Amino acid sequence: MDGIKNITIKNFRGIDHLTIEDFSRVNVFLGQNNSGKTTMLEAIAMLMSMSNPDVPQAINAVRARKPFSNFIDVQYFFNNLDVTTPPEVKAELSDGSFRHLTLALSYVFDELADPKNEPQQQMGAVKYVNTLEMNFEIAKGTTRQSHKSWLRVNPQGLVVNRKVADGYLENKRAWLTPSDLMTSNLANDLAELFKRNRKDTILALLKLFDTRINSIEILTDDIYIGFEGMSQMLSVSMMGDGLRRYLNIVASAANPLIDILLIDEIDNGLHYSVYKKLWQALFALAEASNKQIFVTTHSKETLGHLNKMLEEHVEYQQELRIFTLERTRLKGYQAYRLTYNGLQEATANDIELRSIVL
Repeated sequence: MDGIKNITIKNFRGIDHLTIEDFSRVNVFLGQNNSGKTTMLEAIAMLMSMSNPDVPQAINAVRARKPFSNFIDVQYFFNNLDVTTPPEVKAELSDGSFRHLTLALSYVFDELADPKNEPQQQMGAVKYVNTLEMNFEIAKGTTRQSHKSWLRVNPQGLVVNRKVADGYLENKRAWLTPSDLMTSNLANDLAELFKRNRKDTILALLKLFDTRINSIEILTDDIYIGFEGMSQMLSVSMMGDGLRRYLNIVASAANPLIDILLIDEIDNGLHYSVYKKLWQALFALAEASNKQIFVTTHSKETLGHLNKMLEEHVEYQQELRIFTLERTRLKGYQAYRLTYNGLQEATANDIELRSIVL
């Protein structure tokens, strides 16, 4: 399996320090609200997109549920809003390489400041946040490369310049599927799959969701689905959130161009009857496309269906890791790891895995 073996996060959003080891092909994050589950996905997304200076604002836009995010919002990546202490994300990958990303905010002086327009300011320069830097390093064996990407704005927060790292081409692609349908890569995922003659794969997965579905097409920049007994196909945008959510997830999981898939609140919008089918599809698709998947959930019912699926498919049991994230009183942020055997025992004895209060 290609992907991330372990990760260390420092001063990133609410996490001051956290190390997680022994990732597998499918990794599930549990925990209370505000325990860092979504933050984990965001940290991985940024680490695997560290040459793209637009990614931090895109991630903030998803979290804020807004089309665009103000540049000043990047301060929320800094623990306790302390912009003098840089957030860091480090990871070891299965190919033996290491990644290290550090964020930094640069300050400049606006030489055009005029006290007639800004009476609260004295004559002269005005200090404001101007640039977000993404400083990163790749190391493998004795080879080590350092790079920098940055995004620059004017005093009104409008992007005026950006720079992608010179001499670096990202060879891994991560995709973050948020907990709602605000952002979607669905059309691109389906187009790529159809181009590769994988339409039958998607149709088979849709039949798991609803046996009446008999066709899917991309027509005039929209996605249409056909049902038995209906005279015409229906636009997916007019269907329920559950079907769209399911299709978003399985299409991303099937897309061979995505190496690491990050799914926030996987159960959101889905009926419990779909959980087991979705888990089976995710494990199968991850294996078929050599993909690594990270998932967050609050649902005990989802875990129960995951356990049932793995009881029937022993070939996937060793590919699961579960991590309960907890902000403990004595040890700070901790990640408590379970394999399939731990899930099975917890399910049989009705042991709560979603929170470990210490």
